[in-house]
Amino acid sequence: MKKIFYTLFLAIALVIFNGCAKLDVQNPNEPDVKKALSRSNDLKGLLAGAFVDVYSIFWGWNTPTFYSSVHLEWTADHVTMTNNYRAMWSQFKVEPRPTFNNTLAFSDLDIISEPYRRLFAANTNANDVIRRIEKDGVQVGTNGSETQMVLACAYFVKGLAYGYLANIFDKAVIVEPDTDLNKLTKDDLVDYKQVLNASIRALDKAIQIASNNTFTLDASFINTPSPLNNVKLARLARTYAANFIVQNARNRAENSATDWNKVLNYTQNGITEDFIIKLDGVNWDHALIGGAGLDWYWRVDLRIINLLDPNYPKRFPMATNATLPPANSIDKRLNLYFKYEPSLAFFRVTRGPQLRSHYRVKRYDDLYAAQSIGPCPFMYAYNNDLLKAEAMAMTGNLSGAINILNTGRRKTVGELPDIPNTATQAEVLKAIFYERDIDLLWSDFGIHFKDMRRRDALQKGTILHFPVPANVLANQQIPFYTYGGVNLADGKNTADGSNSWLNP
Repeated sequence: MKKIFYTLFLAIALVIFNGCAKLDVQNPNEPDVKKALSRSNDLKGLLAGAFVDVYSIFWGWNTPTFYSSVHLEWTADHVTMTNNYRAMWSQFKVEPRPTFNNTLAFSDLDIISEPYRRLFAANTNANDVIRRIEKDGVQVGTNGSETQMVLACAYFVKGLAYGYLANIFDKAVIVEPDTDLNKLTKDDLVDYKQVLNASIRALDKAIQIASNNTFTLDASFINTPSPLNNVKLARLARTYAANFIVQNARNRAENSATDWNKVLNYTQNGITEDFIIKLDGVNWDHALIGGAGLDWYWRVDLRIINLLDPNYPKRFPMATNATLPPANSIDKRLNLYFKYEPSLAFFRVTRGPQLRSHYRVKRYDDLYAAQSIGPCPFMYAYNNDLLKAEAMAMTGNLSGAINILNTGRRKTVGELPDIPNTATQAEVLKAIFYERDIDLLWSDFGIHFKDMRRRDALQKGTILHFPVPANVLANQQIPFYTYGGVNLADGKNTADGSNSWLNP
């Protein structure tokens, strides 16, 4: 069933931008869409595939999808290495930052084209489910007992797909259940703010349905340790909505203009426990977290170690034979979450001696030892807490934000001293971003890149989002374009470095 709709999606993609060209693709080996979705199990199977498509952007090793997440964390100077596999160094870690190679000649273009395609596939499949239920009246389960559960999940997966598209790419096409695909043109490409709005509309619909009905998610939809019920789904959708809204900002000005009251409203009833998915090495994977235990591959940039130990250098010494001793910190998480590795043998000093690091993440070593099979965090409840604290700080409730920080993981795990009630907004926000850098470790897709982006903290010339992939542009005869590079540093699509962490 999933193969059928990948084929259908690819056919749709060929006409989305081609003026008013009609979808005129005949394949006698494929069933008619309505016939294919005439049974409730067909709808559930298609929806299960849509969830897999969304979360496939975290997959690794045997697929290209997760590499864009790794690359974004590299260019955010949260992860460091000089390995150039999948253009990791040459496109995302080299200094000064280069212009992103969004051309057909780029052999690793699938690091952005695959997430783009899979997120669209997830949305297309969710649309088919919604259309069959809302327009055609298909009921799911005995006497329709599962219809509202399936419908809520379809809107939830739509919200996820749009949310990630909005925060990874500069533009996308909004395709809804009632969209006439024959009338779509290249002018239907809209900017990331409009794509975010589509995400929030879908998530709000999921929240509404989940709040007005009682159900438990089908176990095949999301591989959680225990099935989510309607209450937990609504909470998860609210946290994702808040997360997507905050992450959408491309610079400090947009971050200030974020609807912080809306963020606060979502987080007031967001998740209260970590959102965990059981990795199985087949349909569910998180390559960045699962590979963190490699003692040489994903090293932690010294920017992060310097946060924990301000006496530690932000950059590794330039001398080719240099080494650094272990850092020291009053924050217990230095030794709980990170591990000092003496060897620097895997770094190529010719690609930048300043990019070396002795540290890696050890927080996920149990998962690594289990060969990436087992429970993995995709959204920490602490993320919801920190989003709430930031919304409070941005709307004038500093005491509320300080209370969250002083009762949160900075205290219970890091054992840090309380933030005083006299702290300024700037001091509170600094503490919040410290927590996000240290405690949310790689959980969501490109989370640290997006946090750096909305603070203007990225190095000058760093891309602020990916362009529409070159293969999509070529198929639709749209001129190629791209971002990144010091010469394109406009602060809107490419970082201007105005608040770069490298500045004094």
